[in-house]
Amino acid sequence: MLIVQPAALNEFKRRLSWAEIDFSKISPLLKICVSEDIENKGDVTSEVCKIKNTGVAALVSREEMVVCGLPLIPLIIEEFHETSIHVENIKLDGEKIPEKTTIAYLHGKQKDILLVERTILNFVQRLSGIATLTNQFSSILDKYEVGLLDTRKTTPGHRILEKYATSCGGGYNHRMNLSDRILIKDNHLASQKINSSKCLSSFLKEIIQNADHAILEVEIDQISYLEPAIEAGVDAILLDNFTASDVEKAVLINNNRVVLEASGGINLNTLEIFAKSKPHFISSGAPIHRSRWIDIGLDWI
Repeated sequence: MLIVQPAALNEFKRRLSWAEIDFSKISPLLKICVSEDIENKGDVTSEVCKIKNTGVAALVSREEMVVCGLPLIPLIIEEFHETSIHVENIKLDGEKIPEKTTIAYLHGKQKDILLVERTILNFVQRLSGIATLTNQFSSILDKYEVGLLDTRKTTPGHRILEKYATSCGGGYNHRMNLSDRILIKDNHLASQKINSSKCLSSFLKEIIQNADHAILEVEIDQISYLEPAIEAGVDAILLDNFTASDVEKAVLINNNRVVLEASGGINLNTLEIFAKSKPHFISSGAPIHRSRWIDIGLDWI
């Protein structure tokens, strides 16, 4: 009998919104950014140029992109204590736009805009790069109704923003931190000398009894461990470094009983092959650690 969907499937379909972000995790990062650009004397270049006019500057895309990071702009300006600048966001995070598109305007004193320019661009270019590459991944997976999960392979200190960027690009957010969900990985199993199907089944059953109804996922690296893990009662199974054909076999064996997540070395070139195997999710850190900065400029108008 075909089960419509695993009970825990919707637990994996979450996307971080800007409203959910804890700003206490962003504020220290912004303070560091300000201190990097302003130490003792401020912007000495603008001072010697005697820039005193007000003006309007536009943030303009130089290539096709998925926008991300615009709500950060007022927070960056606030951290620089530049009260003369008014931000007018034209686009929204998550929008896909062509090149030569204005995404925001900055109104205010020109010297103040020049002061915050680089920090604003650094964040928006970086986060838009992640969102754009994530969108390339998710656009392929959407054709096969397979979800994209991000990972904890994030830049130290930037996790909340980078995971927000993957959600803007159409990905789903896996664990935010180690307390978010139980995920028993290969090193957990190796530390307990779990090296057979029987040992794995006993180990998982014991953990489930003490897991207090938390979502529990286990990583396996061979298909012979699949059925013992399912029968033990886990909610999800991560298929680590499986071939596409073995993922397909696992999907058939599983019959939608638990959530299946394929992972390990899957990139844009191989993504569609794995998507055709139809796991519920493919997880990859590549949209974050393989992304490049999007080309965005600040132009006076």
